[in-house]
Amino acid sequence: MDYGVTDKGFVVKPFEVILQEEQEDFRSAFGNDIDLSDTSIEGVYVKNQALKRTQLWEQMGKLYATGDVDDSFGVYLDRLANLINVQRLKANATQVYECLWAKEGTVIPAGHLLRLASGQTFKIAGSTTISRLTLLGFLLAVKEVAVGHAYQLQINTTIITYTAAAADEEEQIQAGIAAAIETAFPGIFEIRSTDEGLSVHSKIGIEAFSMASSDVNIAFPLLGFFAVYAATKTGAIIVPIGALNEVVNKVNGLDSVVNYASGITGRDTESDTELRMSLGARQKQATANEVAIQNEMLKVSGVEYSRVYSNRDIIEVDGRPPKCYEAVVVGGDEQEIAELIFEKGPAGIQAFGNIVKDVVDSEGFHWAIGFSRPVNKYIWVKVDYSRNSEEAIPLNVVSAIQENIISWGHTVLNVGVDLIYQKMFRPVYDVQGIGFASIKVAVTTDLTPPAVNDYHSENVEISEVEIAVLDKARIIVQELPV
Repeated sequence: MDYGVTDKGFVVKPFEVILQEEQEDFRSAFGNDIDLSDTSIEGVYVKNQALKRTQLWEQMGKLYATGDVDDSFGVYLDRLANLINVQRLKANATQVYECLWAKEGTVIPAGHLLRLASGQTFKIAGSTTISRLTLLGFLLAVKEVAVGHAYQLQINTTIITYTAAAADEEEQIQAGIAAAIETAFPGIFEIRSTDEGLSVHSKIGIEAFSMASSDVNIAFPLLGFFAVYAATKTGAIIVPIGALNEVVNKVNGLDSVVNYASGITGRDTESDTELRMSLGARQKQATANEVAIQNEMLKVSGVEYSRVYSNRDIIEVDGRPPKCYEAVVVGGDEQEIAELIFEKGPAGIQAFGNIVKDVVDSEGFHWAIGFSRPVNKYIWVKVDYSRNSEEAIPLNVVSAIQENIISWGHTVLNVGVDLIYQKMFRPVYDVQGIGFASIKVAVTTDLTPPAVNDYHSENVEISEVEIAVLDKARIIVQELPV
């Protein structure tokens, strides 16, 4: 049999063959009558020599294997991937777009910590001061009722005005301002009247806005400041809407914190298995096609998902203008993503999306570069169940069903993935004591609860630029009457 490099690959010479060769060489040198048994000095020596040669053969076999993607590992696999312009995805931390409800001028120190109920901590990178320039919300209070006065504020570049009528009180003025905001920004803000004033905040909670007002008759007791917090440890830490709400380091002037959008989940360093499985889709050498652009974006810090779609027709297709491409990206810095798209994208083709950033080229020209963040489709679930009389049912059956559905969603749901409602039966029936279950789902584009008639036992279609979002607060579980 041939050993070493052969037409079938590298064949490692086994210990038994090497030992036999060593024994034959020893007998040819010292005579056939020499004692090479395991109890003799010569026999032990020959066996040790054979073992050392075997170890050398095994190392040569491993060295040969490092040139094969299927057998290579660690840094050797990285080197093979680099040959086809692919890099192992690095570990990154979960990021959360947080709303800090605080008094104007409050200073949030660098490294300020927030915490999930499960104990994971998140910190802000640098020191920041609460101002009206970067907001996710604000609390408006009417200081004085003035008949005929035009109560006024500005959101971004839009002027919001309400003129008080003769019979107006604070409540009517607040309602008028709320109506004016909704008219100017339909479906953008969650607005409600509280004892402290008019609470206004972004429904989606991912894009900041500015607010200004010089009206002496209104005040802003609290501002909902936009800040980005990153997990103190890398890895896939799931942060549902509203989950990051505990302050570790108390700060004077900071009232409360909340995230109106799910966190951008981090990841561990890409494993050898994950890298091998993805090489086929990532080894494109081109720099301006769809796959090449999305592969480059995966290298941006914080990006956990990237997919590029194009419309090469001269008519609009699936909501995309003619001759454009749309990058759908989860995670990462928006300006950094836009600059990379400008650098890697084809010339003369529109970069389209629901996020548009200004990029300045080397000659000082400005370019509007678009890409998209997935649009949330909020899933509402109703689970009706009855018990199996032959099993004990846990006291926390409602919470157990909710948590099982959430865990299932974290595993199977992603950008562009349809929600198949029948698959939710498995996490429901995984709870002990469930004899029968009925599941209905509804879907909304904001957090307004759906009507009873909106719930159906049917799948939810998710487009290429959407993601189905589950939350424990939107899963209703109730026992059927006996």
